[in-house]
Amino acid sequence: MNKLYTAQEIADKLQIKKTTVYELIKRGELYSSKVGKQLRISEQQLKQYLERSGSGNNMPDQNAVSSASTLNGNLQIPELPPESSLLKRDYLLHSSGLILCGQLSPALELLVSQMSIHPQGIPVLQSFMNSYNSLYSLYFKKAHIACASLDLEHIRSLIPGVRLSLLCLYEYSIGLYVPSGNPLKLSGLMDFACKDIKIANREKGSTPRIYLDQFLFSEKISPASISGYHTELVSDISTAAAIATHKADSALGEEYAAHQSGLLDFIPLQTLPMYLVMETEALSQPGFSALLEIVRSEDFRTILQGQTGYNVTRTGELLSL
Repeated sequence: MNKLYTAQEIADKLQIKKTTVYELIKRGELYSSKVGKQLRISEQQLKQYLERSGSGNNMPDQNAVSSASTLNGNLQIPELPPESSLLKRDYLLHSSGLILCGQLSPALELLVSQMSIHPQGIPVLQSFMNSYNSLYSLYFKKAHIACASLDLEHIRSLIPGVRLSLLCLYEYSIGLYVPSGNPLKLSGLMDFACKDIKIANREKGSTPRIYLDQFLFSEKISPASISGYHTELVSDISTAAAIATHKADSALGEEYAAHQSGLLDFIPLQTLPMYLVMETEALSQPGFSALLEIVRSEDFRTILQGQTGYNVTRTGELLSL
């Protein structure tokens, strides 16, 4: 019988912290399954992890794997060291696994965990990248799936000459993070230029940064006129943390990160889709049919909406470019 372990039991077996087990799961190094609302690791999943990490001889370093710090006990700021992900990426590109590029996301975590228990599922490594870099990796065949939240024309222009299939994962609100109560009475992006405020900005290639830069260009606003514009952070969690700790007055990002902190208000500006972008010819390859079946399942939509509040009306919709 394939025994199931709790995260604490795995921590005891590997002589590591329970939080380290959760970080290994988040980073795709240790596969897990959900039994009801509880996270469980099977004997087979543990064995696969030990085999990948050198038959258990290379136990995870606590400092290296403990990749999140906590703000006021609520908001976790991930630090994602790339070395092990790059090594596994190169391995999976030449094996039976899938490389999925995208930002840290509960939706992708759920998808990876479901792939690990699906009868036709295959190993999936999530490589943490923003929309632009994800599409760039897909174009240069360094990944099998790119997670991107951009206009269809932008996606098409970044991957020319390739037939693409876009699977809608969910829709979400992008908007402003502000301190609780919105003391500066911000209402939109124009306030970044018209009011004396400091923003926490995202890195180039991320959806919030592209969205902001498009707005500034269309309104003929110089980025240099906006305080904080050139200070780049690499996740929505990080920008939300900057607002929560009063290092900045506002930031542009997705709603889920704002609600995680419990310290911020969110001002929605627009609803955007999140796509899984794949080469159309790849859909017939092993693993892709399982991925489609999972995303289109009622269970996946129900769990995803319940955990995140994302709009799942279009979840499972497949587009062609």
